[in-house]
Amino acid sequence: MTSPQRIPRFTYDGTVTAEQRAFYEQYGFVVYRGVFDAQDVDVIRRDAERLERDTLEGKVPAEHRDRVIKPSYDEDGRATLHRLPYFTLHCDATRDLIGRRNLDALGPGLLGGPTWRFEDAIDGAVWQMKRGRRSSYSALDWHLDFPHDLPVTPLVNVGIYLDDATVRNGCLVLVPGSHRYPPRRLEPEGLPLEAEAGDVICHTYNILHHSGPVLDDTSRATLYVYYSAGQKPTAGTEYSHRAGEDFASMITGAEAGTR
Repeated sequence: MTSPQRIPRFTYDGTVTAEQRAFYEQYGFVVYRGVFDAQDVDVIRRDAERLERDTLEGKVPAEHRDRVIKPSYDEDGRATLHRLPYFTLHCDATRDLIGRRNLDALGPGLLGGPTWRFEDAIDGAVWQMKRGRRSSYSALDWHLDFPHDLPVTPLVNVGIYLDDATVRNGCLVLVPGSHRYPPRRLEPEGLPLEAEAGDVICHTYNILHHSGPVLDDTSRATLYVYYSAGQKPTAGTEYSHRAGEDFASMITGAEAGTR
């Protein structure tokens, strides 16, 4: 496996070019700079704040509440959520924004055929927040997003960055080209992918990746949207209990204040 000599930051204008698809197929990821502007990011942040509040107040159906990552609690015992599944199902403004930025073209553009977007099944689009202080989610171990043999594969993970991601606050680290080799065949040598708020990083479902711990008191959020060229499940199909347990076992929290 080899890494690219440089990491190009592409511009996304609503279509995937032949150069971008070739890079994605070879290395398993592609980075788009500034797909969302500051106002766009604020729209998603406001939706996340409202959905978190509604979830904590019991206004979201139980089947749409996260069962993977435990909440964190501040000094006064107030809960903070780290994962909001089915995000676009409950956030019309964000769903409309994804449509206006034509993100749905990324699926067929990168996978080379018709795709569908996760929305009402398998946790849909998922908002995630990492924190470095009093947190139950600060780092994530090496993993693949989905096993090779699931009917929903192949698929592409589209991460919309709502905050700057750096090595210091646990940015995405992946092994370029590892999607073309058996998992864990080689000791991973990760490539950190730093990003700015508004950037989009796409990576294939079976690339080996992780994110390191948040080393300061900051937090960073990402909205993950998934496009699949595989079999579409019926509405309400859940992210499997076993998959959730496996994912939860890879999460590391900051020691202080977790419970």
